[in-house]
Amino acid sequence: MKRLFLSLLALLPLVGHAGELRGVRLAPLDDGTRVILDLSAPTAAKVFSLSNPDRLVVDLPATRLSGDLTAPDGTVLRGIRSGPQAGGALRVVLDLATPVRWEQASLPAAGPYGPRLLLDLRGTHRGAAPPIAARPSTSAPPAAPPGKAVLRSQAADAVTIVIDAGHGGHDPGAIGPNKLREKDITLAVARELAAQINAQRGMRAVLTRSDDRFLELRERTAVAHKHKADLFISIHADAVAKGTARGSSVSALSENGASSVFARLLAARENAAGMPPGLATAGQDRMLRSVLLDLSQNATIESSLRLAERLLDRLADVNKLHRSDVQQAGFMVLKSPQVPSVLVETAFISTPEEARKLADPAFRRRLASALVAGVRDYLQTEPRLRQALANAEAGHTPALRRRDGGG
Repeated sequence: MKRLFLSLLALLPLVGHAGELRGVRLAPLDDGTRVILDLSAPTAAKVFSLSNPDRLVVDLPATRLSGDLTAPDGTVLRGIRSGPQAGGALRVVLDLATPVRWEQASLPAAGPYGPRLLLDLRGTHRGAAPPIAARPSTSAPPAAPPGKAVLRSQAADAVTIVIDAGHGGHDPGAIGPNKLREKDITLAVARELAAQINAQRGMRAVLTRSDDRFLELRERTAVAHKHKADLFISIHADAVAKGTARGSSVSALSENGASSVFARLLAARENAAGMPPGLATAGQDRMLRSVLLDLSQNATIESSLRLAERLLDRLADVNKLHRSDVQQAGFMVLKSPQVPSVLVETAFISTPEEARKLADPAFRRRLASALVAGVRDYLQTEPRLRQALANAEAGHTPALRRRDGGG
Protein backbone atom coordinates (compact mmCIF):
# COMPACT_ATOMS: atom_id res chain seq x y z
CA MET A 1 0.00 0.00 0.00
CA LYS A 2 2.81 2.41 0.89
CA ARG A 3 4.54 1.68 -2.43
CA LEU A 4 1.28 2.37 -4.32
CA PHE A 5 0.80 5.67 -2.46
CA LEU A 6 4.34 6.80 -3.32
CA SER A 7 3.80 5.87 -6.96
CA LEU A 8 0.60 7.92 -7.12
CA LEU A 9 2.31 10.86 -5.42
CA ALA A 10 5.07 10.77 -8.01
CA LEU A 11 2.46 11.09 -10.76
CA LEU A 12 0.75 14.16 -9.27
CA PRO A 13 2.95 16.76 -11.00
CA LEU A 14 2.11 15.13 -14.33
CA VAL A 15 -1.66 15.49 -14.15
CA GLY A 16 -4.16 18.30 -13.93
CA HIS A 17 -2.46 20.68 -16.39
CA ALA A 18 -4.93 23.21 -17.77
CA GLY A 19 -2.37 25.60 -19.25
CA GLU A 20 1.23 26.28 -20.14
CA LEU A 21 3.88 28.79 -19.25
CA ARG A 22 5.11 29.57 -22.74
CA GLY A 23 8.02 31.74 -21.73
CA VAL A 24 9.34 34.51 -19.52
CA ARG A 25 10.38 37.90 -20.88
CA LEU A 26 12.02 40.92 -19.28
CA ALA A 27 11.39 44.59 -19.97
CA PRO A 28 13.22 47.54 -18.38
CA LEU A 29 11.39 50.01 -16.16
CA ASP A 30 12.64 53.44 -15.18
CA ASP A 31 13.41 52.18 -11.70
CA GLY A 32 13.45 48.41 -12.04
CA THR A 33 12.54 45.42 -14.17
CA ARG A 34 9.24 44.06 -15.49
CA VAL A 35 8.99 40.26 -15.63
CA ILE A 36 6.34 39.03 -18.10
CA LEU A 37 5.11 35.45 -17.85
CA ASP A 38 3.40 34.42 -21.11
CA LEU A 39 0.59 31.93 -20.44
CA SER A 40 -1.72 29.89 -22.61
CA ALA A 41 -4.68 30.31 -20.24
CA PRO A 42 -5.57 32.51 -17.27
CA THR A 43 -4.60 31.11 -13.89
CA ALA A 44 -4.92 32.23 -10.27
CA ALA A 45 -1.24 32.83 -9.62
CA LYS A 46 0.05 33.08 -6.07
CA VAL A 47 3.09 35.32 -5.58
CA PHE A 48 5.10 35.70 -2.39
CA SER A 49 8.61 36.69 -1.34
CA LEU A 50 11.24 34.88 0.68
CA SER A 51 14.44 36.15 2.26
CA ASN A 52 17.88 34.78 3.15
CA PRO A 53 18.44 34.61 0.20
CA ASP A 54 15.99 37.03 -1.43
CA ARG A 55 13.56 35.33 -3.79
CA LEU A 56 10.19 35.96 -5.38
CA VAL A 57 8.11 32.81 -5.81
CA VAL A 58 5.29 32.43 -8.34
CA ASP A 59 3.00 29.41 -8.05
CA LEU A 60 0.91 28.73 -11.18
CA PRO A 61 -1.88 26.17 -10.57
CA ALA A 62 -2.50 23.51 -13.23
CA THR A 63 0.35 24.77 -15.40
CA ARG A 64 3.38 23.19 -17.01
CA LEU A 65 6.46 24.77 -18.56
CA SER A 66 6.53 24.63 -22.36
CA GLY A 67 8.84 27.54 -23.21
CA ASP A 68 12.18 28.97 -22.23
CA LEU A 69 13.10 30.89 -19.11
CA THR A 70 14.91 34.10 -20.01
CA ALA A 71 18.38 34.96 -18.77
CA PRO A 72 18.61 37.29 -15.75
CA ASP A 73 19.09 40.99 -16.48
CA GLY A 74 22.18 41.40 -14.31
CA THR A 75 20.62 44.08 -12.10
CA VAL A 76 17.66 43.00 -10.00
CA LEU A 77 17.62 39.35 -11.08
CA ARG A 78 20.36 36.81 -10.49
CA GLY A 79 18.47 33.89 -11.99
CA ILE A 80 15.13 32.37 -12.96
CA ARG A 81 14.28 28.72 -12.38
CA SER A 82 11.19 26.54 -12.23
CA GLY A 83 9.98 23.17 -11.06
CA PRO A 84 6.75 21.11 -10.98
CA GLN A 85 4.73 20.94 -7.78
CA ALA A 86 2.25 18.42 -6.43
CA GLY A 87 -1.18 18.69 -8.01
CA GLY A 88 0.08 19.83 -11.40
CA ALA A 89 1.21 23.32 -10.34
CA LEU A 90 4.36 24.99 -11.63
CA ARG A 91 6.63 27.01 -9.33
CA VAL A 92 8.78 29.76 -10.82
CA VAL A 93 11.48 31.22 -8.59
CA LEU A 94 13.10 34.58 -9.28
CA ASP A 95 16.45 34.76 -7.51
CA LEU A 96 17.01 38.38 -6.55
CA ALA A 97 20.24 40.29 -6.30
CA THR A 98 18.70 42.68 -3.78
CA PRO A 99 15.45 43.07 -1.86
CA VAL A 100 12.72 44.57 -4.06
CA ARG A 101 9.27 46.05 -3.86
CA TRP A 102 7.09 44.00 -6.19
CA GLU A 103 3.74 44.53 -7.86
CA GLN A 104 1.59 41.85 -9.42
CA ALA A 105 -0.75 42.33 -12.41
CA SER A 106 -2.68 40.20 -14.88
CA LEU A 107 -3.48 41.09 -18.48
CA PRO A 108 -6.02 39.33 -20.70
CA ALA A 109 -5.20 37.94 -24.13
CA ALA A 110 -4.78 40.69 -26.74
CA GLY A 111 -3.70 40.45 -30.37
CA PRO A 112 -0.84 37.96 -30.72
CA TYR A 113 -0.41 37.68 -26.96
CA GLY A 114 -2.15 35.25 -24.67
CA PRO A 115 -2.87 35.95 -21.00
CA ARG A 116 0.09 37.43 -19.18
CA LEU A 117 1.21 37.77 -15.59
CA LEU A 118 3.27 40.90 -14.95
CA LEU A 119 5.64 41.37 -12.04
CA ASP A 120 7.20 44.81 -11.63
CA LEU A 121 10.31 44.73 -9.45
CA ARG A 122 11.36 48.09 -8.03
CA GLY A 123 13.42 49.72 -5.31
CA THR A 124 15.18 48.15 -2.38
CA HIS A 125 12.35 47.71 0.13
CA ARG A 126 11.11 44.37 1.29
CA GLY A 127 7.53 43.26 0.91
CA ALA A 128 4.85 43.61 -1.67
CA ALA A 129 3.35 46.89 -2.78
CA PRO A 130 -0.39 47.19 -3.20
CA PRO A 131 -1.66 45.83 -6.52
CA ILE A 132 -1.05 48.27 -9.34
CA ALA A 133 -4.75 48.96 -9.84
CA ALA A 134 -5.05 50.09 -6.23
CA ARG A 135 -2.61 52.95 -6.65
CA PRO A 136 -4.38 56.28 -7.15
CA SER A 137 -3.54 58.05 -10.39
CA THR A 138 -1.31 61.07 -9.86
CA SER A 139 -0.97 62.09 -13.50
CA ALA A 140 -3.64 64.78 -13.27
CA PRO A 141 -5.80 66.56 -10.71
CA PRO A 142 -9.42 65.50 -10.42
CA ALA A 143 -12.02 67.24 -12.53
CA ALA A 144 -13.76 70.25 -11.02
CA PRO A 145 -17.07 69.48 -9.28
CA PRO A 146 -20.23 70.15 -11.32
CA GLY A 147 -21.04 73.86 -11.55
CA LYS A 148 -17.71 75.07 -10.24
CA ALA A 149 -16.18 77.89 -12.25
CA VAL A 150 -12.65 77.36 -13.54
CA LEU A 151 -10.24 80.15 -14.47
CA ARG A 152 -8.62 79.63 -17.86
CA SER A 153 -5.68 81.46 -19.29
CA GLN A 154 -5.82 83.11 -22.71
CA ALA A 155 -3.62 80.37 -24.23
CA ALA A 156 -5.95 77.67 -22.97
CA ASP A 157 -9.17 79.43 -23.88
CA ALA A 158 -9.56 77.75 -27.24
CA VAL A 159 -12.02 74.88 -27.40
CA THR A 160 -9.92 71.93 -26.20
CA ILE A 161 -10.33 68.47 -27.73
CA VAL A 162 -8.45 65.55 -26.20
CA ILE A 163 -7.71 62.83 -28.74
CA ASP A 164 -7.04 59.36 -27.40
CA ALA A 165 -5.12 56.91 -29.58
CA GLY A 166 -6.35 53.52 -28.41
CA HIS A 167 -4.06 50.72 -27.20
CA GLY A 168 -0.26 51.16 -27.26
CA GLY A 169 2.88 49.71 -25.75
CA HIS A 170 2.53 46.04 -24.86
CA ASP A 171 -1.13 46.18 -25.95
CA PRO A 172 -1.13 46.13 -29.79
CA GLY A 173 -4.91 45.97 -30.11
CA ALA A 174 -6.31 44.09 -33.12
CA ILE A 175 -3.92 42.72 -35.74
CA GLY A 176 -4.82 43.02 -39.42
CA PRO A 177 -3.34 41.66 -42.66
CA ASN A 178 0.43 42.07 -43.07
CA LYS A 179 0.67 42.41 -39.28
CA LEU A 180 -0.94 45.84 -39.35
CA ARG A 181 -1.40 46.77 -35.69
CA GLU A 182 -4.31 48.74 -34.32
CA LYS A 183 -2.09 50.69 -31.92
CA ASP A 184 -0.08 52.07 -34.87
CA ILE A 185 -3.16 53.01 -36.90
CA THR A 186 -4.87 54.75 -33.98
CA LEU A 187 -1.75 56.80 -33.29
CA ALA A 188 -1.42 57.79 -36.96
CA VAL A 189 -5.08 58.85 -37.13
CA ALA A 190 -4.82 60.69 -33.80
CA ARG A 191 -1.77 62.64 -34.93
CA GLU A 192 -3.44 63.61 -38.21
CA LEU A 193 -6.62 64.64 -36.41
CA ALA A 194 -4.64 66.69 -33.90
CA ALA A 195 -2.75 68.46 -36.69
CA GLN A 196 -5.97 69.38 -38.47
CA ILE A 197 -7.65 70.57 -35.27
CA ASN A 198 -4.66 72.72 -34.37
CA ALA A 199 -4.89 74.30 -37.81
CA GLN A 200 -8.38 75.60 -36.91
CA ARG A 201 -8.75 79.01 -35.31
CA GLY A 202 -10.16 78.77 -31.82
CA MET A 203 -9.50 75.03 -31.39
CA ARG A 204 -6.62 73.07 -29.91
CA ALA A 205 -5.89 69.35 -29.67
CA VAL A 206 -4.20 67.39 -26.88
CA LEU A 207 -3.05 63.79 -27.40
CA THR A 208 -3.29 61.27 -24.59
CA ARG A 209 -0.21 59.59 -26.09
CA SER A 210 2.12 60.80 -28.83
CA ASP A 211 4.23 57.66 -29.01
CA ASP A 212 4.01 53.90 -28.54
CA ARG A 213 3.21 53.60 -24.84
CA PHE A 214 0.58 51.83 -22.75
CA LEU A 215 -1.86 53.94 -20.76
CA GLU A 216 -4.44 52.73 -18.29
CA LEU A 217 -8.00 53.75 -19.03
CA ARG A 218 -8.08 56.15 -16.10
CA GLU A 219 -4.80 57.73 -17.23
CA ARG A 220 -6.46 58.54 -20.56
CA THR A 221 -9.43 60.25 -18.94
CA ALA A 222 -7.07 62.02 -16.53
CA VAL A 223 -5.53 63.83 -19.51
CA ALA A 224 -8.97 65.24 -20.32
CA HIS A 225 -9.38 66.43 -16.73
CA LYS A 226 -5.90 67.93 -16.56
CA HIS A 227 -6.41 70.01 -19.70
CA LYS A 228 -10.02 70.93 -18.84
CA ALA A 229 -11.14 69.34 -22.08
CA ASP A 230 -14.35 70.33 -23.82
CA LEU A 231 -14.49 67.08 -25.82
CA PHE A 232 -12.84 63.64 -25.66
CA ILE A 233 -12.51 61.45 -28.78
CA SER A 234 -11.04 57.94 -28.50
CA ILE A 235 -9.77 56.46 -31.78
CA HIS A 236 -9.90 52.71 -32.51
CA ALA A 237 -10.03 50.22 -35.38
CA ASP A 238 -12.55 47.41 -35.16
CA ALA A 239 -12.01 43.70 -35.83
CA VAL A 240 -13.98 40.48 -36.14
CA ALA A 241 -12.63 36.98 -35.55
CA LYS A 242 -14.50 35.37 -38.46
CA GLY A 243 -15.89 36.62 -41.72
CA THR A 244 -15.64 40.16 -43.04
CA ALA A 245 -17.16 43.37 -41.81
CA ARG A 246 -16.87 46.92 -43.07
CA GLY A 247 -17.55 50.44 -42.03
CA SER A 248 -17.11 53.05 -39.33
CA SER A 249 -19.09 53.42 -36.14
CA VAL A 250 -19.29 55.85 -33.23
CA SER A 251 -20.19 54.96 -29.66
CA ALA A 252 -21.09 56.84 -26.50
CA LEU A 253 -21.48 55.82 -22.87
CA SER A 254 -24.62 54.14 -21.60
CA GLU A 255 -25.71 53.93 -17.98
CA ASN A 256 -28.40 51.35 -18.73
CA GLY A 257 -26.75 48.55 -20.66
CA ALA A 258 -25.69 48.23 -24.27
CA SER A 259 -27.81 49.41 -27.20
CA SER A 260 -26.96 46.29 -29.22
CA VAL A 261 -24.99 43.04 -29.07
CA PHE A 262 -22.40 44.74 -31.27
CA ALA A 263 -22.00 47.58 -28.75
CA ARG A 264 -21.83 45.19 -25.79
CA LEU A 265 -19.10 43.06 -27.38
CA LEU A 266 -17.21 46.12 -28.55
CA ALA A 267 -17.20 47.63 -25.05
CA ALA A 268 -16.10 44.33 -23.53
CA ARG A 269 -13.16 44.12 -25.95
CA GLU A 270 -12.01 47.71 -25.49
CA ASN A 271 -12.42 47.63 -21.71
CA ALA A 272 -10.38 44.43 -21.45
CA ALA A 273 -7.63 45.75 -23.72
CA GLY A 274 -7.25 48.92 -21.66
CA MET A 275 -7.49 47.20 -18.29
CA PRO A 276 -4.92 48.64 -15.88
CA PRO A 277 -2.28 46.24 -14.59
CA GLY A 278 -3.55 44.40 -11.54
CA LEU A 279 -7.24 44.87 -12.24
CA ALA A 280 -7.81 41.19 -12.83
CA THR A 281 -6.24 40.34 -9.49
CA ALA A 282 -7.30 43.37 -7.47
CA GLY A 283 -10.95 43.30 -8.49
CA GLN A 284 -12.90 45.60 -10.77
CA ASP A 285 -14.56 47.52 -7.96
CA ARG A 286 -11.40 49.48 -7.20
CA MET A 287 -11.30 50.99 -10.65
CA LEU A 288 -15.02 51.48 -10.94
CA ARG A 289 -15.03 53.41 -7.69
CA SER A 290 -12.51 55.81 -9.22
CA VAL A 291 -14.75 56.55 -12.21
CA LEU A 292 -18.24 56.49 -10.69
CA LEU A 293 -20.52 58.85 -12.51
CA ASP A 294 -21.65 61.92 -10.62
CA LEU A 295 -24.94 63.81 -10.96
CA SER A 296 -23.81 65.58 -14.14
CA GLN A 297 -23.33 62.33 -16.06
CA ASN A 298 -26.79 62.26 -17.65
CA ALA A 299 -26.30 65.67 -19.26
CA THR A 300 -22.83 64.65 -20.41
CA ILE A 301 -24.19 61.49 -22.06
CA GLU A 302 -26.78 63.57 -23.92
CA SER A 303 -24.02 65.85 -25.20
CA SER A 304 -21.92 62.82 -26.15
CA LEU A 305 -24.80 61.42 -28.20
CA ARG A 306 -25.18 64.71 -30.09
CA LEU A 307 -21.44 64.77 -30.81
CA ALA A 308 -21.52 61.15 -31.98
CA GLU A 309 -24.41 61.87 -34.36
CA ARG A 310 -22.53 64.75 -35.99
CA LEU A 311 -19.41 62.63 -36.39
CA LEU A 312 -21.41 59.79 -37.95
CA ASP A 313 -22.98 62.17 -40.46
CA ARG A 314 -19.56 63.31 -41.62
CA LEU A 315 -17.92 59.86 -41.56
CA ALA A 316 -20.58 58.68 -44.02
CA ASP A 317 -18.92 60.97 -46.60
CA VAL A 318 -15.61 59.09 -46.48
CA ASN A 319 -16.48 55.51 -45.50
CA LYS A 320 -19.38 53.13 -45.28
CA LEU A 321 -21.08 53.13 -41.87
CA HIS A 322 -21.08 49.80 -40.08
CA ARG A 323 -23.90 51.10 -37.90
CA SER A 324 -25.84 54.18 -38.94
CA ASP A 325 -27.04 54.82 -35.38
CA VAL A 326 -24.92 55.77 -32.39
CA GLN A 327 -23.98 52.77 -30.29
CA GLN A 328 -24.05 52.87 -26.50
CA ALA A 329 -22.40 50.63 -23.90
CA GLY A 330 -20.36 50.82 -20.70
CA PHE A 331 -17.05 51.98 -22.19
CA MET A 332 -14.77 52.75 -19.25
CA VAL A 333 -12.69 55.20 -21.26
CA LEU A 334 -15.80 57.35 -21.85
CA LYS A 335 -16.68 57.72 -18.16
CA SER A 336 -15.66 61.35 -17.72
CA PRO A 337 -18.57 62.87 -15.81
CA GLN A 338 -18.16 66.36 -17.26
CA VAL A 339 -16.56 65.86 -20.69
CA PRO A 340 -18.67 64.75 -23.69
CA SER A 341 -16.84 61.63 -24.84
CA VAL A 342 -17.13 59.32 -27.86
CA LEU A 343 -15.31 56.29 -29.21
CA VAL A 344 -14.73 56.18 -32.98
CA GLU A 345 -14.16 52.84 -34.70
CA THR A 346 -12.50 54.10 -37.89
CA ALA A 347 -12.83 50.88 -39.92
CA PHE A 348 -12.36 47.12 -39.64
CA ILE A 349 -8.63 46.40 -39.53
CA SER A 350 -9.42 42.67 -39.82
CA THR A 351 -10.93 43.13 -43.31
CA PRO A 352 -8.21 43.35 -46.02
CA GLU A 353 -9.97 46.08 -48.00
CA GLU A 354 -10.39 48.31 -44.97
CA ALA A 355 -6.92 47.49 -43.63
CA ARG A 356 -5.49 48.85 -46.89
CA LYS A 357 -7.50 52.03 -46.38
CA LEU A 358 -6.25 52.46 -42.83
CA ALA A 359 -2.64 52.01 -43.99
CA ASP A 360 -3.13 54.79 -46.59
CA PRO A 361 -2.17 58.28 -45.30
CA ALA A 362 -4.57 59.89 -47.81
CA PHE A 363 -7.52 57.96 -46.37
CA ARG A 364 -6.47 58.87 -42.84
CA ARG A 365 -6.38 62.55 -43.85
CA ARG A 366 -9.92 62.32 -45.26
CA LEU A 367 -11.02 60.50 -42.12
CA ALA A 368 -9.54 63.20 -39.89
CA SER A 369 -11.12 65.94 -42.02
CA ALA A 370 -14.53 64.32 -41.59
CA LEU A 371 -14.05 64.19 -37.82
CA VAL A 372 -13.00 67.85 -37.69
CA ALA A 373 -16.09 68.80 -39.69
CA GLY A 374 -18.25 66.76 -37.32
CA VAL A 375 -16.70 68.50 -34.31
CA ARG A 376 -17.38 71.94 -35.83
CA ASP A 377 -20.98 70.91 -36.56
CA TYR A 378 -21.39 69.87 -32.94
CA LEU A 379 -19.85 73.07 -31.54
CA GLN A 380 -22.46 75.11 -33.41
CA THR A 381 -25.25 73.25 -31.58
CA GLU A 382 -23.88 73.97 -28.09
CA PRO A 383 -24.38 77.61 -27.01
CA ARG A 384 -21.52 77.68 -24.52
CA LEU A 385 -19.00 76.06 -26.88
CA ARG A 386 -20.24 78.03 -29.88
CA GLN A 387 -19.60 81.25 -27.97
CA ALA A 388 -16.23 80.02 -26.70
CA LEU A 389 -15.20 79.15 -30.26
CA ALA A 390 -16.34 82.56 -31.53
CA ASN A 391 -14.48 84.35 -28.73
CA ALA A 392 -11.30 82.37 -29.38
CA GLU A 393 -11.51 82.94 -33.13
CA ALA A 394 -11.94 86.68 -32.52
CA GLY A 395 -9.14 86.81 -29.97
CA HIS A 396 -11.45 87.62 -27.06
CA THR A 397 -10.83 85.86 -23.75
CA PRO A 398 -13.64 85.63 -21.22
CA ALA A 399 -12.24 85.92 -17.70
CA LEU A 400 -14.34 83.01 -16.48
CA ARG A 401 -15.93 79.97 -18.08
CA ARG A 402 -18.21 77.55 -16.30
CA ARG A 403 -17.90 73.77 -16.50
CA ASP A 404 -21.57 73.01 -15.84
CA GLY A 405 -22.84 73.48 -19.39
CA GLY A 406 -24.25 76.92 -18.60
CA GLY A 407 -23.31 80.20 -20.23
